[in-house]
Amino acid sequence: MQAQTNNTQRIAVNTLALYFRTMITLLVSLYTGRVLLHVLGVEDYGIYDVVAGIVAMSGVITSSMSQSISRFITYSLGSNKSGELKKVFSTSLFAQLCISVIVCVILEVIGLWFLSSKAMIPEGRHAAAQIVLHFSILSLAVSLVSTPYNALIIAHERMTVFAYTSVIEVSLRLAMCLLLQISEGDRLIIYGLLQVLLSIIMRIIYGWYCCVHFEDAKFQRVYVDKQLLKKLYSFSGWNLLSSSAWVFNTHGVNMLINVCFGVVYNASRGIASMVNSAIQSFISNFTTAFTPQITKSYASGNVEAAVSLTNRGTKYTWILILFFLVPVFMEAEMILDLWLEKYPPYAPLFLRLAMLESLSVQSGILLYKLIQANGDIKRYNIEILCFVALVFPIVGISYKCGGPVWISYVVFIVIYFLVNIVRFRRLKALINFSMSEHIQIVWKPCAIVSFSSFVIPVIIHRLLGYGILRFIIVVPISIISVAVCSYCFALSSYERRFIINKVRLVFLNLYKRI
Repeated sequence: MQAQTNNTQRIAVNTLALYFRTMITLLVSLYTGRVLLHVLGVEDYGIYDVVAGIVAMSGVITSSMSQSISRFITYSLGSNKSGELKKVFSTSLFAQLCISVIVCVILEVIGLWFLSSKAMIPEGRHAAAQIVLHFSILSLAVSLVSTPYNALIIAHERMTVFAYTSVIEVSLRLAMCLLLQISEGDRLIIYGLLQVLLSIIMRIIYGWYCCVHFEDAKFQRVYVDKQLLKKLYSFSGWNLLSSSAWVFNTHGVNMLINVCFGVVYNASRGIASMVNSAIQSFISNFTTAFTPQITKSYASGNVEAAVSLTNRGTKYTWILILFFLVPVFMEAEMILDLWLEKYPPYAPLFLRLAMLESLSVQSGILLYKLIQANGDIKRYNIEILCFVALVFPIVGISYKCGGPVWISYVVFIVIYFLVNIVRFRRLKALINFSMSEHIQIVWKPCAIVSFSSFVIPVIIHRLLGYGILRFIIVVPISIISVAVCSYCFALSSYERRFIINKVRLVFLNLYKRI
């Protein structure tokens, strides 16, 4: 019980540290997004979104390798084998260096071909788009080398480091916006260059911290293990299947929108993606705080604790998403009016659908982490591929048949909710996972909360006319509605007592100070 309490407290502290980081990043992202749209203009903003999508296509390789490195580093730390972490870190860094060279060469060839022959780039902006492509690829290479260092920080659960470095990062991003506003050259190219410089600075900071605080964070050729290298590539290779489908289903669909509808709709999707990414980053902090505990519990043989953490974490993740989803659904137009003043067509609809997209993805992310902790991912990734690979072709066929631009979101949401069935079946085969227990603990109460949270906000929304007054009233009520419904329908009696005791303790401390 004491160990569970300590783990819970550690998760809570790490989550708060990551939330601090994300709140700062979220506020700055919203501000910089507005500045970028005005400074670059709709067309250049859409061009950057297309170029970023090309580079992000490399996620088919980079994401799978990052997950592989994170899993092996955390697992080695949880197993407490002497010298194992040094071997894993050095091998991981060597693997990332090799991957970064291969990825950059592939992206240069494919990216230049797509921009010159397929993408709908406005007249006179092809050269700028190509230069930004080069800068984006360079930024990616720097980020790839940082992966083992970031994985080491997460494995040691030093999440406060991310909170501190976020202050530096957002300060640099604000400085970037200021430089863009006063610059007189091609602002799209300047923005690409500034992104490279930011990546390099953050890479140096994370590398310095790891070298100072972790003795294992030093690359030594002697510790590069060929057998471990094969395991890393094998693990990432199987992850490659699901990762490739993910990249095609997001950035690949973005390119389909560019080809079929043009850069204006890319700008609309880019705005929705910016807000969605910021919110997903906020939510993923919670799953990031849970993941090391799940992996370490599994590595130490405590499978029951790993399953319990997965169930509770998934329920809390769903509830956290609702705190954003309900207000955004109610007041998407006013949020965009206050944020951007003028926004491209379909942006409010894309924003609402993006919230559901987040829910479909995050609803099973910890189930996936539990499967990764086991390490037997070959069959899982094959089964997942059969589902998620349907998104890209279905969307492509829909567009070819004259379907609306928003159909991509609907297809994505439906299929990614269904993916959880595959995860249930695979976990049941691996560790005798109880699907009915997960549905009872997570899906049933979360479904009730999801529907009941909308009742009061919808009534008030319909009674009041569009305007800032309705926004001021509806948003707080939406948040309160989610909180009350979650407390009544989703939390267990133990969780309710825990919250009441914590609230009582806060008020008691305030009373003593007064």
